[in-house]
Amino acid sequence: MVKLIERYLNLITNVPVQVKIFTMIIAVIFIIGSFNIIEVRRSMDETLSKQLDERIKSIGSDVAARSEYLLLTHNIYLLHELAKATLKNNSDIEYLFIIDEKGNVVVHTFGTNKISHDLLNINNVQAYDDFRLVKFETEKGIIRDVAVPIVRGIGGTVRLGLREDTLVEALSKVTTNLLITMLVVMVIAALVTFMLTKILTKPIKFLVNMTEEVSKGNLSIRANSYPSDEIGKLTIAFNNMLENLQKLEQEKEEYYQKISLRNRELSLLNVFTGNITSLEQMEKMLKQFINRLTDELGFVSGVLRVKLFDSWKTFGNERASKDCWGKSPTSLFDQQNEHKYEFEIKIKDQLIGKILICCQQNLDDKSKDILRSLSNQLAFSIENMLLWLELKQKEEIKQMLLDKIITVQEEERKRIARELHDETSQSLTSILLGLRLISESKDELERQNKNQQLREIINNTLQEVHDIAWQLRPSILDKFGLIVAIERYIEEYRSKHKIDIDLYINGMKNDRLPSKIEVSVYRIVQEALTNIAKYAKASNVSIIIEQSKNLLSIIIEDDGVGFNPESILKKEPTKLNLGILGMQERASLLGGNLQIESEFGKGTSIYVKLPILQGGEELE
Repeated sequence: MVKLIERYLNLITNVPVQVKIFTMIIAVIFIIGSFNIIEVRRSMDETLSKQLDERIKSIGSDVAARSEYLLLTHNIYLLHELAKATLKNNSDIEYLFIIDEKGNVVVHTFGTNKISHDLLNINNVQAYDDFRLVKFETEKGIIRDVAVPIVRGIGGTVRLGLREDTLVEALSKVTTNLLITMLVVMVIAALVTFMLTKILTKPIKFLVNMTEEVSKGNLSIRANSYPSDEIGKLTIAFNNMLENLQKLEQEKEEYYQKISLRNRELSLLNVFTGNITSLEQMEKMLKQFINRLTDELGFVSGVLRVKLFDSWKTFGNERASKDCWGKSPTSLFDQQNEHKYEFEIKIKDQLIGKILICCQQNLDDKSKDILRSLSNQLAFSIENMLLWLELKQKEEIKQMLLDKIITVQEEERKRIARELHDETSQSLTSILLGLRLISESKDELERQNKNQQLREIINNTLQEVHDIAWQLRPSILDKFGLIVAIERYIEEYRSKHKIDIDLYINGMKNDRLPSKIEVSVYRIVQEALTNIAKYAKASNVSIIIEQSKNLLSIIIEDDGVGFNPESILKKEPTKLNLGILGMQERASLLGGNLQIESEFGKGTSIYVKLPILQGGEELE
């Protein structure tokens, strides 16, 4: 016992004076303050809890008394108003609902939400009881639930749920004030203690040499042990600091490795920073990416499968194994000392590719995270490249269409000049000669015959001029609208090409469509029929034009030889597919779409959908 006391005394005497004074003062203040806080909270909690119990009983009894007549007369509206007024006057009421004698909820304050079965059964009161109060824990804290019978002996119950907002708020406020007071006292005491003890514990110059060594980068040095006083504590703290610095140095090294891996990842993504102007360049870059990925991360082999314009492409390095090429892995497995992984490439939740990796060791979580990140960024890069190529293709189509328009304009000018020279000019010359002969002729019968011949020449000339104007732009389209213009064009088409055409128009009102829509539809039908006459070798054609609300649908079908739409549309824009691309471009500029379905030997179907209230550029 004596030795134990001596050890205890030695322990106390070895503690620095600064710690003794500081600890004693702070401990006394903390103990007294904590005791006062606990006692005041306990007293207030008891008092306020009783007040809340009496309050909820009073509110419940009041609502029950006011609901008695309303429930007997089944006045639901006034019951609702009573419930809303009660919640409005008592902000800490969580819920209120009224149950009739059959156990049905008549009125509640849960809005559109339903009352849970557990809440209904948590507090049941007998018809002859005054009330029943229960407490239960919720996400919003403790709820006091009171059940008060409305009509004793008959049935009906008022249920109220009251939160402890006022209780918690009052306790928190008092506790905060007491804590602040205690902290202020403790801070003042700490400052006074610090000023007094600083005089007793002056400089520790012998640690200067150690700090100089540490400043030179020597983190392995440690201070010798000292007695358990101020200098000893400082020494231990200094040694702990050095250990922490060593740990930080190790963490720095690990962070450097992470940065190195990130640089590798960015290096791989730099493959896609070039300017891609064709699908071949994209495929070359994807191949370069998978090869660099395999080399940079030291994999046995790697395969990249990507969907480019509805066609799956496979890229792999020279060391790609059969397993990676031939099979699609579903999970990690070990086969011939190789491990296999699969990372999906998605654009807007749509699978567009996979990265298949074979390696000799299991991938750690960091490597997996890098590959997932690469997959996501690869998906983003591929999406951007595809969009750019699609935009470039559209620009090429527009340029081709512009060139075609210019070429067509020049050819049309030549044709008009030739027809005016060869036909119209000759006819006018004949008219002049005829007029001259009439003026010189003295025979009345001969003059009448000449007059008749001139009339025929004039009529033919007018018809030739009319045909030229119609081919440039059918005036009937501007005067009478789309339906009449298409009917007139089909009549001339039948007589010229000897192809049977059925035209069905439904839902078209008397109101004219916007000019750009009428022109575009006319040109699409004209281009389709021109292609049928040139390439389809068809005997029958069906055209359906239907308007429903704000949508105009056109279907053009033929029984010709058919073709492969994919092979035509996927080619670079040329004279062979420029007509079809022009039809698509017209529909696209109006906010619509054009689809082509065709098979060899089964004819062709063209589907066009155009929004009537939307559109793009004016097409002529």
